[in-house]
Amino acid sequence: MSWTSEAGGGRDFNIGQYALPDLRFSFQMCGTHWREVSTGWSYPAHNHALFELNYVMEGQQLMRIGEQRYVQEAGELLLLAPDCMHESRIGRCASMSYFCMHFDIEDAVMYERFAALGSTLFAENAELTVKLKPEIERLALLCSEQAEEEADESFAVRASVLKLLLELSQYAFSLPGEVGKPSAPDGRGTESARRLRERYALEKKIQDFLSGPETDGLWSERTLLPPFNWVGLFTIMVPDRSFWTKPDRFLAKILLDDALSEHGIPAVATGEQRLTAVLFMNGYSVPPLEEYAADCRRLLERRLGETVKLGIGGVAVSPGELKGLYRQSLRGLGLDEAFESLPDFEFTNRTVRLALLAIESEYAEPGLTLKMLAERLQISPNYLSGLFTAETGHSFTWHLTRIRIDRACALLKGTPIKVHQVARQVGYADQAYFSRCFKSVIGISPVAYRNKMLAYAF
Repeated sequence: MSWTSEAGGGRDFNIGQYALPDLRFSFQMCGTHWREVSTGWSYPAHNHALFELNYVMEGQQLMRIGEQRYVQEAGELLLLAPDCMHESRIGRCASMSYFCMHFDIEDAVMYERFAALGSTLFAENAELTVKLKPEIERLALLCSEQAEEEADESFAVRASVLKLLLELSQYAFSLPGEVGKPSAPDGRGTESARRLRERYALEKKIQDFLSGPETDGLWSERTLLPPFNWVGLFTIMVPDRSFWTKPDRFLAKILLDDALSEHGIPAVATGEQRLTAVLFMNGYSVPPLEEYAADCRRLLERRLGETVKLGIGGVAVSPGELKGLYRQSLRGLGLDEAFESLPDFEFTNRTVRLALLAIESEYAEPGLTLKMLAERLQISPNYLSGLFTAETGHSFTWHLTRIRIDRACALLKGTPIKVHQVARQVGYADQAYFSRCFKSVIGISPVAYRNKMLAYAF
């Protein structure tokens, strides 16, 4: 018999009973590190959707948060609110060491209390500094290479973080409800925190999937993932093993996230001596993933001063193919992983890619047909048609129509030319047929779409 069936036993004899509300919240810690620097060191202006605790252990740090400047002496603690632009550099000293912890709390009550503290500098003898100092110094010690060999390091980190969080919570809740104005009173802070948590959840899904067994059931459900037409994957590796014990590994992840955000929705999973980037994209033609990955490698080598190896997985239309793309990327890095034989993506991906690039560049030609493309690629029309459906999930006509209508939307929105001129410029000789195709894709006529866009502009 379960405990639930016994829960009501003796209810008639209760004099009074009370209950606390159920609670479920999570804590995320990212990029926590200890660092020692010398004269000339600086960290450029940046922001993030995380709280930050910054503690100077020796020397002096000059921090600018927005327009406010702080001189942070040894023993002083700086709390930074999420989404504040900040930069730092070494002060008037030969060397400086500091400890930095980034964290997020997925709980509205705690998040708002912490955010209401704003960005604050606490003196060495301040109550909060004194209470947090032992755990900060313990975590700084655990950052050292010597501590990496301790069997219980992982538990020790968790225990210190929980103690630190407890002291910070007690301080925040000991103050009046309205301590100060939150860092983003218009709601931007809460919104950026939500997006950050969604990214964490997506990264965890990716990481669990890539490192887990061959079970792809979850990944057939697109509703669990960002909307996309294409998903691409590549892996980067820094051969120098010591790099992965340094705080720059966190910077590498941030740089990848920022660079890839221009092209879609990225999720960067961290592995042993490598980072795997998965990018969800919405373009109509196959995206140039190799170019994106090469740009990222050059960026990392320039910013990190490290040699970076790159393994390209490829592009697919189904999330279930990510495991195969991951294997391909590892093979490109020369890693000897215990994987099964890999499928050959080369020919089909290349053929479909060339066809889609031709559609994107020649969509304005009324005579563009599947047969024409097939002859150019020296394959049969039936085979090319099958490749389109197998590799992208859509027919040649679907891709051609979507690209033409996409260009038509841009012309209707951004130019004053007439509808029949728009039709000709995107490859339709018949305006009536163009209008039917447009309405089938967008849901309204070209004229109604233009009027709608003009109304939004005002």
